[in-house]
Amino acid sequence: MSEEEKMQAIMSQMKLYEAYLNDILARENTITRLREEGRLAIEAIKDISGQEVVQTLMPIGIGVFMQTSASSSNKLLISIGAGVAVEKSKDDAVAYIESRLKEMEVAVRSMMSQKQEIVTRMEQMRAELNAMLQKMQRTG
Repeated sequence: MSEEEKMQAIMSQMKLYEAYLNDILARENTITRLREEGRLAIEAIKDISGQEVVQTLMPIGIGVFMQTSASSSNKLLISIGAGVAVEKSKDDAVAYIESRLKEMEVAVRSMMSQKQEIVTRMEQMRAELNAMLQKMQRTG
């Protein structure tokens, strides 16, 4: 394999790593938004505890909300995926959200580790490319 072919292979691999890094960043942003949503949900559950009637906004589609009143039930519906929801007490709902937040924290730490590994590999490849370029310039 010639030097130019090696350089092309390294650049192709760097592009793949860059795409993977961008994917990790997008997933990390999504998890960050979900974590904030989870914290807000816990705060909302705690804020409405003890109230008989709660004023709230109900989404009716494409970013449109309708103001409504809801009785402050001691039960909440929790979506567990695949269109399935279960009824839980407020305390159980908070515990469920907190466990999901912990799972997200683990996922973020894993992504940070993956990002660091990819950045390290890309730096190594960049250094290898630079060394190859300098060698080619010297041999002219």
